[in-house]
Amino acid sequence: MRDRQNLFWEVPYLPIDPADIGRKYEPVVRINSQSGKGGVAFVMDSVYGFKLPKKMQREFADVIQRLSEKEGGEVSPQRIMEAFKAQYLENKEPLTLINVIISDAENSDDTVAAVDFTYNGESFHSQAEGNGPIDAVKLAIKQCVPELDFTLIDYTEHTLAQSQGSGAKAAAYIEVRDERHGNTTFGVGVSSNITRASIRSLFSAYNRLIKKAQDI
Repeated sequence: MRDRQNLFWEVPYLPIDPADIGRKYEPVVRINSQSGKGGVAFVMDSVYGFKLPKKMQREFADVIQRLSEKEGGEVSPQRIMEAFKAQYLENKEPLTLINVIISDAENSDDTVAAVDFTYNGESFHSQAEGNGPIDAVKLAIKQCVPELDFTLIDYTEHTLAQSQGSGAKAAAYIEVRDERHGNTTFGVGVSSNITRASIRSLFSAYNRLIKKAQDI
């Protein structure tokens, strides 16, 4: 613009560094019912440190789109985070984790999970052996509630960028499929212990799938 002695930006669309025009990126990214998955994913990453898996970005963007249509107008980063907590981190019904103890199997490389949980208000204690903590917990749940016939599809994890040192936390994301209805969804868990974060993500996904089945 300076070289051309032009007072107007004439490029119709070109990514630029907002700092070049005296702005920060956050105010430029405005989320509404027309926003794509990239904008929502950017807010979750840059503002809150959650690096959503690619497939999950569409799932959560749909949640925010419905929220924007319901409330009208733009959705602030704070409102996006509130929706994320409600959908994933605080989604603890009807399956609620009470306690879990993970240990190594005596005669194999498998993992043993002793799980205390409630389902529709009923308390259960179950123990199972699997090829890892998530698989062992999944089998322990199914022993008590056979109708929860779910298959694990994908799993990722990372350290939350905004947590450091001894107080660092990890975020775990798990994708699960309901074999009875064919639904798939993600669950998210957060903890300073990565194993506990992964188990929380499993319970989160289960509760989302149960809700989907009830809505059919």
